[in-house]
Amino acid sequence: MVEISLNQVSLFNKEPKKEDFTGSASSDEGISLTIKAGEFVTLVGPVNNGKTLILRIIAGLSELSAGSVLFDGKPLNEFSPNYDKIAMVFQSQALYPHLTVRQNLEFGLKMVNLSRENINARTSEIADLLGITGIMDTKPRNLSGSQKQLVAIARAFVKRPQVLIFDEPLSELDSQLKVKIQSTIRRFCINHQATVIYATRNPSEAMTLGDRIVCMIDGEIHQIGTNHDLYNRPVNETVARFISYPEMNFLEFETEEENNERILNLINADCSIKVPQVFKKIIGSYSKAKIGIRAENLKIVPEKPNTIPMIVEMQEYVGSQSILYVSHEHQTLAVEVPLSENYELGETVHIELVENGIHLFADGKFVI
Repeated sequence: MVEISLNQVSLFNKEPKKEDFTGSASSDEGISLTIKAGEFVTLVGPVNNGKTLILRIIAGLSELSAGSVLFDGKPLNEFSPNYDKIAMVFQSQALYPHLTVRQNLEFGLKMVNLSRENINARTSEIADLLGITGIMDTKPRNLSGSQKQLVAIARAFVKRPQVLIFDEPLSELDSQLKVKIQSTIRRFCINHQATVIYATRNPSEAMTLGDRIVCMIDGEIHQIGTNHDLYNRPVNETVARFISYPEMNFLEFETEEENNERILNLINADCSIKVPQVFKKIIGSYSKAKIGIRAENLKIVPEKPNTIPMIVEMQEYVGSQSILYVSHEHQTLAVEVPLSENYELGETVHIELVENGIHLFADGKFVI
């Protein structure tokens, strides 16, 4: 397993003891994370958020101001010199400019005195896997940005390392190639039982690849969990907004009694709706809070009670669906609609909330 902390960074490649398995974050105590051997963990968050620093610390390229870095209980400096055990792919690619692609791939294998036969077999296998066979005798200066990134990934793969560290390795690839290489990376790491720490700013990429996701915002870990955990039970409003596209909608409300029934007065939407059934038992504890609901759980319906009138601002086409952006006063919502439905700018539509998709947030934190 891998245990990461800004006070202590520990990497393990065997099943952890129960008391060693942790996953938490504290601005006072640093960052703590445990990764099992063979697990694929993604660090996701906006740019300049500390993800790269964590990767560099694990790789032994940056020092901690305090604490230690361990692998299987041993200091990292006893682990990282074992060139065949750890491999890194960073945004900068860091290819040797005076060497061809083939020579770049062979360099690490020569460092561990692999036989020529094995070197040829490994480089051919990985070149085929990543589709770079045709550029093996080309030098980096003659490669495109996407080709350089593929070569950087290939150079890490040929080593068949125990630990693979990726920092935004697909940023130069177009969308179609990115999906293909995501699948290739995932399959390779499963086949070779590699432990992976993968940093990205793209929530979709993190959710697609990771066994578990570490959501980092403002230099702190906000949540650690599976893609299902982060999408359906985000710990706070910050995570809820970041994990998904479009981001989760929020409607601020105050509660009051009307005709012996509690209702929600939506503050910026200038209307009221009945308290959703899922809130019935706990809503009395909150006089003011927020509804959180994703675009797919909002529906456009004919005008009727318990709907929210909104004005169409824009329609964005995304794959087989489109996202309709609607607003009223200072409230804006993103609504997922079928691609076949078209709306005029300025048109009034009525929005209904799908009850089983509604979440309650209070003081910025997830309640239900």
